[in-house]
Amino acid sequence: MVNRNLIRHILKEETEDSDINTKGIDIAIKLIKKSYPYIIGWQLNQDDKFTIYIDIICDTEKLKEFYDSDLKVFYLEHDKLSYAPSALKISETMVSDQKHGEYIKMKQELNEMYQMLPDYLVIKDKYEDPKELYPDKFMYR
Repeated sequence: MVNRNLIRHILKEETEDSDINTKGIDIAIKLIKKSYPYIIGWQLNQDDKFTIYIDIICDTEKLKEFYDSDLKVFYLEHDKLSYAPSALKISETMVSDQKHGEYIKMKQELNEMYQMLPDYLVIKDKYEDPKELYPDKFMYR
């Protein structure tokens, strides 16, 4: 779990001219990179009443190193997949439940970090609860 001092440090690094609506997501992505170094960015997919769907951008070399695996041929044909390990040869030995478990763990950590941010950085739903960040697809570069 990331401590609040790290969050304060990253908040200080942020520039004042960035979009306040996405600044919190940018910070949460920076924080999750500590646990998942293959994540290099994100892009908005869709924003609805309760959820913010985002695509996670992955560095393929760092992803291969993180999971200690090479790319599958399948990756060469697709640029967006449901889970980060889907592009790797290791996924041939991982069952869907394991890939989904990895995804759920990352998603939960991302949302915990996002919800720890100051209120002005978190996008709220109509009930003033933080919207859930939902990594929808993983893109590879």
